[in-house]
Amino acid sequence: MFCEVCGREIVGRPSRSLVEGVTMIVCKHCAGLGTELPSPPARPASKAGFSPRAKPPVGRLPREYLESDLVEDYSRVIKEAREKVKLSQQDLAMKAKAKLSMIQKIEIGKMEPPIPLSRELEHILHVKLLVPREEIEVPIASLNQEVQGVSIGDVAVVKEADGDELEDDK
Repeated sequence: MFCEVCGREIVGRPSRSLVEGVTMIVCKHCAGLGTELPSPPARPASKAGFSPRAKPPVGRLPREYLESDLVEDYSRVIKEAREKVKLSQQDLAMKAKAKLSMIQKIEIGKMEPPIPLSRELEHILHVKLLVPREEIEVPIASLNQEVQGVSIGDVAVVKEADGDELEDDK
């Protein structure tokens, strides 16, 4: 390290001095040219690089999203229930804490209401919009039954490493 005033190499510990309004690192000889400043407190040794951030928890979808579906004619149900309780679209939007445009799109069927809004509309309008999801059973072919149809082996043409096609002996 070199003195910022005279340019000599600093042997030993450098000093910080305020010379003509500028803080400089100087040698012992030039330290008297300004007012000496206290050396900065030693910084604790930190880990190299960056400080790790807390990762947000990897969440799964709540059970309500996985286990409920919207009724088929939700738009008609919502509109009729709103008219039955004599609410305007604006009033319903205010009560449900949703935008008017969202309520309008839901009532004409352009948009499905999100699950939380569906729950809120159920509460306000006293209707049932969410129904439990039904599991669809997919038949699994048992291992001892032979699967009928075309397989990839029936269609694929296999080539050897030298480029010749293999003949099937079927």
